[in-house]
Amino acid sequence: MNNKVINHFLTLVGVTIFSGCLFEEVDQPAELAIGDTFTTVLNINSIAQEVNNAHHGIVGVLHPDGWVFESGSFESTDAETPSGLMELDPDSGRKMICSEEQYNNNTCPSIDDFFERPDNMEWTYLISDVGDYYLEQTLFEVTLNFNTEEGAPGDFPIGYITTNNTWGMLDWLNTEDNIDNPNMTDTSMNHMITMVESSVNIDKKASIPGSFKLEQNYPNPFNPTTKIEFSLSSASDVSLEIFDINGNSVGNLVDNYMNAGTHHIVYDGSNVSSGIYYYTLKTLNKIQTKKMTLIK
Repeated sequence: MNNKVINHFLTLVGVTIFSGCLFEEVDQPAELAIGDTFTTVLNINSIAQEVNNAHHGIVGVLHPDGWVFESGSFESTDAETPSGLMELDPDSGRKMICSEEQYNNNTCPSIDDFFERPDNMEWTYLISDVGDYYLEQTLFEVTLNFNTEEGAPGDFPIGYITTNNTWGMLDWLNTEDNIDNPNMTDTSMNHMITMVESSVNIDKKASIPGSFKLEQNYPNPFNPTTKIEFSLSSASDVSLEIFDINGNSVGNLVDNYMNAGTHHIVYDGSNVSSGIYYYTLKTLNKIQTKKMTLIK
């Protein structure tokens, strides 16, 4: 399936480049929990005969912001053609996008000039660690793994492009260079995947309070100990101080940096007399005070 424009969706697009290639099959999950590894397997038919230059395979992946390439590999069905690993391309895919003159003059067009990129998307380019000469009808199995921990939930139409690691190969999209070597660039779009929140992420979010809050001490009245609970929606420098009815400090229970979450402090009033006291919780930009009564 050859498409020149990517739809206006939050899209993951993979670009796999081998010498004069056509997609045979794309195998990827239909649903995945955020935090799980996204693995796609691309079966690519190298229809071009390459006997003059040992080309490396290049993979460019357009994916939602936050997804990170972890690892990749390629295997050939031809015993004379080596297999190897996919690594980050230090050229960021520029060779396939621009001519040699544009490359040398640093005037390459953008990949966005060829494919309409939705918002909140980014490209990652990969290259094989081995280059070799290809025979006609050589089949490659390319496996790519991405970390999705920082991804977002939703439905995503995943797409792929395959072409050759040679100057300006995107210009061959939907064209033929000669009768023996057609379709130097191929696409395969709209492979849907649903990303869902994992139970780990849901539990983690649920454990973080949504607001800054100081609870009433318990028990109250108390003698001589009582528990004070407070919640922080974000990590901060925190102080929790006890004052008598005249505003004099009689104890500082907390004075340090604390993580977001719910915290419990036990106050022991053995060294003060019966009466009304106030406890104040303070961060850099918030403060709350409550009253408690000590009866001996």
